[in-house]
Amino acid sequence: MKRYIAIALLMVVFKMSFSQQYFDTLQLRKSVAFMSDDDKMGRMPDSEGSNAVASFIVDEFKQAGLKLLCNEGYQPFTYYKGWKMGDTNMAMFDGEPLQCFTDYAPACYFNTSMATLNADVVAVGNGKNVDWSKCEGKWVLLMPGPDDRHPSLARNAIKNGAGGVIIVDAAKAPKYDYYNALGVSANKVLTLGPVVKVSEAVLERMLAKANMDVDKLRNNIKKDKDMVLPLGIRFEATTNFYRNEVNAKNVVALLEGSDPVLKNEYIVVGAHYDHVGYVEKPSAKTGKLRTYIYNGADDNASGTVGMVELAKKYASQQMRPKRSIIFVAFDAEEEGLLGSDSFFDQCIAIDTSMVKAMVNLDMIGRYNPEKGLKIIGANSSKEGVDLVKKLTKKADIKVKCEQKTLLFSASDHINFYRYGIPVFFFNTDTHKDYHRVSDEVQKIDFKHMQQILIIADELIDNLANRKKNLRYVKI
Repeated sequence: MKRYIAIALLMVVFKMSFSQQYFDTLQLRKSVAFMSDDDKMGRMPDSEGSNAVASFIVDEFKQAGLKLLCNEGYQPFTYYKGWKMGDTNMAMFDGEPLQCFTDYAPACYFNTSMATLNADVVAVGNGKNVDWSKCEGKWVLLMPGPDDRHPSLARNAIKNGAGGVIIVDAAKAPKYDYYNALGVSANKVLTLGPVVKVSEAVLERMLAKANMDVDKLRNNIKKDKDMVLPLGIRFEATTNFYRNEVNAKNVVALLEGSDPVLKNEYIVVGAHYDHVGYVEKPSAKTGKLRTYIYNGADDNASGTVGMVELAKKYASQQMRPKRSIIFVAFDAEEEGLLGSDSFFDQCIAIDTSMVKAMVNLDMIGRYNPEKGLKIIGANSSKEGVDLVKKLTKKADIKVKCEQKTLLFSASDHINFYRYGIPVFFFNTDTHKDYHRVSDEVQKIDFKHMQQILIIADELIDNLANRKKNLRYVKI
């Protein structure tokens, strides 16, 4: 009996050391450092940094001998992210053109693709009983208070028949970095009246033509909140925006199963490789313009590298699993789980019923002994929780089978769960560096990341070789 126990222990030790050679901490560090280097500029979809990382993943899959799916491993998709300014924006007052971002700024509050108005200007109060019939087809001049929301004011004026809206901006020069249309839709473009913001200096010029000044106008509004005051001046402007189309891509590869029947069933192992990019803004210390790069070492270079190393490990084994495994790096997760939402397309051409489980690795690099490793969604199958507990019974790290958590809908696995597919979401929880520039490679715990991958390996092996598939449960 002792002999059998000794042999069993030796097999466990051998299996652990065998797994560790595939999940070498030095290799993990090297790959995470590559993905989260400053030169990747935060891996926004359709950026040079994103393309470099996608190419790296394709090369890793190819060198491992995996079958690249879709277009040489790339699964392209398109999404829309707000609107960009076109090149025909203009504004003119008193026969003189106004300078964009100095005198005025066009605003895209209504998904306006192109709008032009040359009309009289009426100043309007901020009351609830404004006689909007006096504003029909005209420019409405609004002077928002410090707590007023510009889009709401403009929307109300347009809805009530105003031809266009001029909003007075308290800043010396109306400068805005980004114009986001409310409710952008790929199939919906509304052409409504133009909305522009003007500086107080331009307002003063306009009011001087109307024999009025800013203080007098403010006093009139205070006295009569429902005021509609024709100013006897004309204003002309054209606003031009177009939908910002982003070309993104998942990276997908296949390890075909060894069983002639079960190879037609699939286990998906995924992780998103995109992050939130970078911003340019003045430094709080120096006031000088500075580039802040969100490198996303944990979110989600850690999960992506883990997925790639798992793919390499399975591809190197002589004994392939019975079921086929699809390894996928999702793009545009940070934009709303868009990569996983686009996964089941014509180039994948897999019936969702043939995907028997999905394992998602998202932020697995910051193990905290108090929080432990969370395997969320294990209860999306009848057997999932017991399976995880069995596989992690002797693990050196704390593992929690989370039953209910807000994180359940926060990553790519949710788009598989919606198809009735059991899911397992590996996550070491959020931390103070989440979506901050401080999420850097030196803070990754590679030793525990290695142990997490060993657990993921055990789970994937079970899912790909078990006799009976897991039975889906709606949470």
